[in-house]
Amino acid sequence: MKTVVLHGSPRKGMNSDTLAGEFLRGMAETGDHEVKHFYLNEMSIRPCQGCLHCASSTGHRCAIDDDMGLIYDAYRASDLIVWASPMYWGYITAQMKAVQDRMEALACGGFDGKTFAVLITYNHHYESAANMFRRIAPFFHIDLHVVPCRTYDPERNVSLPIESCAKELEEAYLLGRRLGAGAG
Repeated sequence: MKTVVLHGSPRKGMNSDTLAGEFLRGMAETGDHEVKHFYLNEMSIRPCQGCLHCASSTGHRCAIDDDMGLIYDAYRASDLIVWASPMYWGYITAQMKAVQDRMEALACGGFDGKTFAVLITYNHHYESAANMFRRIAPFFHIDLHVVPCRTYDPERNVSLPIESCAKELEEAYLLGRRLGAGAG
């Protein structure tokens, strides 16, 4: 299975990357899969300009020539897209949102029929991001799976280490095993 992992956190190796790591660990146990990682904070990706060049150009290519082209190519060739992001102010990170907006170039062809694993770490709520994926999934025939992980204890007003979120880490791991085995 060809897989793209979009790492939305500006803090490499932290909570959302750990959750993605558990997902990939589970997936790896089911066979040999080709996985491409994109650490969005390290890439040069400009925001969508709303020019609609992608809607009318041959091959639905974006007018912006930047690192997003690497993601487009990998996305088209992949079966599974992992969206791993923390929530900042009630939504995915700006890095992830820029990629999400630039996916408009694939909406005319090549976006649909994928499997999405959306792995979200959050403090207070995650529904705004999860609901965006839930809204588009039926339209684009996406097999959608969402694993939210709360890394905050509101009663004590403290951040939790991701390692203390055993249930969610296990959920990500099991989802990786299930999808890796081809059982959507």
